[in-house]
Amino acid sequence: MFKSFYIKPLFYYLIGLSVVLFVLAFSWPKLFILAKISLLIIFIIAFLDAYILNKQKNKIHCTRQVLEKLSLGDDQQVKYTIENQSDLNLDVALFDELPFQFQYRKKITNNLIHAQEEIEDIFFIRPTERGVYNFGRLHCYISNPKIGLIQKRITINSPFTVEVHPSIIQMRKYELQVFSKTASLSGIRKVRKIGENDEFEHIRSYIQGDNIKSLNWKATSRKNQLMINQFQNSRSQMVYCIIDKGRSMKMPFYGLTLLDHAINSALVISNIILKKYDKVGLITFSDRIGAVVNAKATKNQLEYISRKLYDQKTGFKESNIELLFHTIRKQITRRSILLFFTNFEQTYDLNRNLSYLRSIAKKHLLIVILFQNTELVETSQMECEKKSDIYLKTFANRMLVEKKEIERKMNINGIQTILTKPEDLSINVINKYLEIKSKRMF
Repeated sequence: MFKSFYIKPLFYYLIGLSVVLFVLAFSWPKLFILAKISLLIIFIIAFLDAYILNKQKNKIHCTRQVLEKLSLGDDQQVKYTIENQSDLNLDVALFDELPFQFQYRKKITNNLIHAQEEIEDIFFIRPTERGVYNFGRLHCYISNPKIGLIQKRITINSPFTVEVHPSIIQMRKYELQVFSKTASLSGIRKVRKIGENDEFEHIRSYIQGDNIKSLNWKATSRKNQLMINQFQNSRSQMVYCIIDKGRSMKMPFYGLTLLDHAINSALVISNIILKKYDKVGLITFSDRIGAVVNAKATKNQLEYISRKLYDQKTGFKESNIELLFHTIRKQITRRSILLFFTNFEQTYDLNRNLSYLRSIAKKHLLIVILFQNTELVETSQMECEKKSDIYLKTFANRMLVEKKEIERKMNINGIQTILTKPEDLSINVINKYLEIKSKRMF
C-alpha cells in the first residue's frame, strides 16, 4: 500500500521552509518551537491527505478503447474514459503502458475531475511497424487539489492485444476518391478514353450524342425506336502486385520502410482493381520467393491478400530477379499487368537485371515502380554554408541524375516506369492503372 503513495513537490517546499526556520533558530531561539510545530503540522496534513486519497481508490474508474485492427502509418485514436465516483474533486494524471513500438513513456492526460463526473480524452498513435502490439496497464495518479501534498497511484489491469495491418484507412480513402465525382481534386487524373469500350453490356435506347456505329438495327426494328448497344471496359484482366523485399526496400521514409509503403499501396490498388472487376494477385520475393497469390476476383480475395501482406518482412539480402522471372513464367501463363514495386539506386544494379525485366515485359505489361529519395532532393536544394555542404550537394545531384538515367534506360527498353515519392506512391499507381484501363494499353 505504501508503495502506491508519492510525495508531490509542494511537500518538499514546505519541508524546506521548516528547515529554514530551524537554521534561523540558531540565531533566534524563539523560532525553534515554531519550526517544530510547523514540521509536525506538515506531517499531520500529509498523513491526512494520504488517508483521504486511500479511501477513493475504488471510486476511480478508467477504460481504454482501441480499434480491433490498426492501420500501418496512419494516425488513429485511442479513447480514454475516466470516471470519478467519489464526493471529492480530484486531479487525475493518466499514464498508459503503450506498446514498446511507440517508445512513449509520458503521461497521456492530466485533468481536474469534479465529483461524480466522467470525462473523455483522445490520444493519437501512429504505428510504423506491422505486427502484434500489446497494451498494458493503466495508471491513474490522483491527488487532492485543496491539499496537494500526496499523490496516490491506482493501477487498472487492462491488457489488450491488437494487430497492425496494412493501411485499411488509406484503402478506403482512395476508394472513395477514385469513385467520387470530385476525384480530380484529390489528384486522381481523368484520362480521355481512346476509341470505344470493347465488351458488350446491354441494349438501351438511343440518346442524342451516342455513336451511330453502335446502333442495333434488329432491336430497332422490334421496338420501333432507335436502340443502341452499350459497351463497357474489358473486365477480368489479371493484375499482379509484385513486391521486392530485398535490402534496397529497407530504406526508411516518414517512419516507414519502402517495403511498408509498397505494402500499403499494394492493398490500396488491389481494392481498386477488384472494384473495377479485374482479377488481382500477389507475389513477394527477395533472395527467395515469399507469398504467391493467384489472381482472382472472389469476395475474400482482398482479405486473403491483406493477411499475406501482414506477414511480409524485409531483410538485407540481394533480391533475385532471375528467380522472379522463372516464377512468373511458371505461375502466370496468361498475359497480365504486373505492378513491380522495387528500387534501383545505381545503374549497375539495373544492368545486371535488365535482361530479365526485358523478357518479362515481352509477355506481360510490366510497370516498374521506383522510389525517389526525398532526402536527396532536399539536400540538392540546400544552401551551402561550408565546404562539406558543397560535397553533399554535389553527391545528391549526382545520385538524382543517376536515378533519372535508370528511369530513361528502362523506358528505352520498353519497360514502363513510375518514379515517385514515397508519400505519392498510391496516387501515382492508381493513376497508372486507370490510364491503362482507359487507353486500353493492355
